[in-house]
Amino acid sequence: MDLPRLLFVNEAFYPHKGGAERRSYEIIKRLMKMGFQVKIITNSFGNSNNENVENFDIDYVTSMEEGDYFHNGSRTITGVLKFASAVKRKLIEYRDYDILTFDEFPLLHAIRAVDVIPNEKIRFFTWHEVLRKFYLLNGGLWRIAAGWERKVSSQFSRNIAVSRSVSNLLRETYGLEDVTVIENGVDTSHYWKTEEKEWGKVLYVGRIEAHKRLDTLIKCFRNRSRLSLEIIGSGSQLPYIQKIADSVPNVKVLGHVESDELLQKMKNAWFFVMPSLREGFSISSLEAMASSTPVATTNTQFNLAANELVKDGRTGIVAGSIEDMVGKVDSMYDQNDAWKALSSGAFELSKYYDWTLITEKLSNLYSQAWY
Repeated sequence: MDLPRLLFVNEAFYPHKGGAERRSYEIIKRLMKMGFQVKIITNSFGNSNNENVENFDIDYVTSMEEGDYFHNGSRTITGVLKFASAVKRKLIEYRDYDILTFDEFPLLHAIRAVDVIPNEKIRFFTWHEVLRKFYLLNGGLWRIAAGWERKVSSQFSRNIAVSRSVSNLLRETYGLEDVTVIENGVDTSHYWKTEEKEWGKVLYVGRIEAHKRLDTLIKCFRNRSRLSLEIIGSGSQLPYIQKIADSVPNVKVLGHVESDELLQKMKNAWFFVMPSLREGFSISSLEAMASSTPVATTNTQFNLAANELVKDGRTGIVAGSIEDMVGKVDSMYDQNDAWKALSSGAFELSKYYDWTLITEKLSNLYSQAWY
């Protein structure tokens, strides 16, 4: 049976760090093993020599460095315009691909692409978040992004959401009913053999940007002497967060760490924290759960991982504020049986999100659309 030729359009790809990049990398790797021919269109961000991605067919459509595209954790309008224009030009060359899948950000690339994609082509849009309310609340140039998001919702009839929460928001915000939920995943085989937990060791892994609220998290660890916090990741706020952490003895900011060391730290961690103001579907949280590490987070309006993955009292802790979250984590220090129940619940939930299962769902979706 012939398989459709797949074209993925992503603003960034491995080894660039991020949840969307990780999702694409893991899924595409497995699709290729299943026999699909896949091409990827993306920004180079300094990786135009295909370093560490030799097995992937990648077309870097811009020569922008990461600093040209991102500034203080946000996309620059110049970078977005360059990428969108480059995608539009390149798609004229790739009209022979059967199925095109656009990743959500930065939205404009998908809008521009519709102008040159033949109407009979099958195209999907992958939604990680629905941010219309967030964009409008912030005002200014964010209102332009709100308009782009609405336009994408009207131009794509085939939509993929990375969680039920995102699917529900698409229905409530834009009236989209026919949305397929294909979640993010985890390579469970890497995490199931857990190590001895370091009691009281709390871990954060992710981007170091303002909306992650790590400054507030660090301050909440003052006077929590039986807890220690390690922060792993990179981003525009790294120097600022390192400076704050210097005055808190039980907090360490490690920056970027290699994958083997990160895996070990996930396995050793006692709790994983996710203090983000805004979160789509946290792959790092899922990796923590696969390591039998409960997750603590806050129930904010734009944190879609709260209750999607983190179920209060079952797989972790969902609190009303960061201070409350840290306090509840601290209280678990003396509750060994309660912690074990959260740890077991987190581990069991992770089994349903193995990347192999996730890729099979996407493969079936493509096959149904193609045949």
